[in-house]
Amino acid sequence: MKPLFLFFLLCAGLLAQHQNGTSSTNGTSNPEVASQEKDPRYIVEDEHFESDAGKEADHLAKEGKLVTYTQLAKSLPKSRAELALPAVAESPHSPTELAETLRHSTVAMGLRYQEPHSKKWRFMIGATAFSVAPETLSTSLHVMTIDPTMMREAQAVAVTEDGKVFPVTEIIASSDRADTCLIRVPGLKVPSLPLRGGVRPGEPIWCMSHPDGFSYMFTGGQVARISRDRYDEKHQPVLHVEVTAEYCPGSSGGAVTDAAGNVVAQVSSINNYDGFTSRDGKAVNGIVSARTCIAAEELMLLTKPGENEPVPLPTPMPKPKHRAPKS
Repeated sequence: MKPLFLFFLLCAGLLAQHQNGTSSTNGTSNPEVASQEKDPRYIVEDEHFESDAGKEADHLAKEGKLVTYTQLAKSLPKSRAELALPAVAESPHSPTELAETLRHSTVAMGLRYQEPHSKKWRFMIGATAFSVAPETLSTSLHVMTIDPTMMREAQAVAVTEDGKVFPVTEIIASSDRADTCLIRVPGLKVPSLPLRGGVRPGEPIWCMSHPDGFSYMFTGGQVARISRDRYDEKHQPVLHVEVTAEYCPGSSGGAVTDAAGNVVAQVSSINNYDGFTSRDGKAVNGIVSARTCIAAEELMLLTKPGENEPVPLPTPMPKPKHRAPKS
């Protein structure tokens, strides 16, 4: 009797283990699924993140909730009001804590657009923005303008880390000189990042952006130099911050911060130098990249009362000219 009793006891234990394993994986015994559900890290699937956002953008378009870039540019107010900003943070974070903080305040800029000779709407994650005030994001102005060689019209949405999609309904402040704008996104509730001026060369910095569709990429480096560049003779020079943190197209508008999470600059452009001639006349091959950001001081100006610079309107592509046949 004793061996038979032990046999039944062993079977009951195995059955209980199976039931416990099944319930802990929300109705599945797949160990891979269970591992994913228990993983505490933020793990993004870029293809699903973009395609799901595109479907939601199409749904919002059908409901008439999206605003075209042309409408946004034409409705820009001539002047802007003061915007209340969060206080500068003093306590530094660890890199992992900082990555989480920036992720919560950063959105992907989704672009629903038509190609130059097509009426079909397409979608892509094309840029980055971050919160500076309730329902207000900062991003690069060139993100909110149309290149007629690439598209005939576009509509912008903000996509949060959890995949929620919100329409961009208004540009409230604009600086063509500094390639910066503030945009209104009703219903968006994400923590705002403080702005801090006075960053110096050598300071460690971090960047959260979406380079080439790789959503929520966190990179680090340091401030390489501070520079000024004149937009044209009619405007004051723009204050720039060059950094060594990695980014690429898709990162435009991303926040560059110090260890406490204060924004010290905003991603703007990359200048690549792929060859030059040395003093002895020999050609030197190589690539040097200067990653140029707009200093936080320029962003702060857009949060103060003042006049907005017009947003460039999309210009249609010129129609090909038909030549008269030769006699």
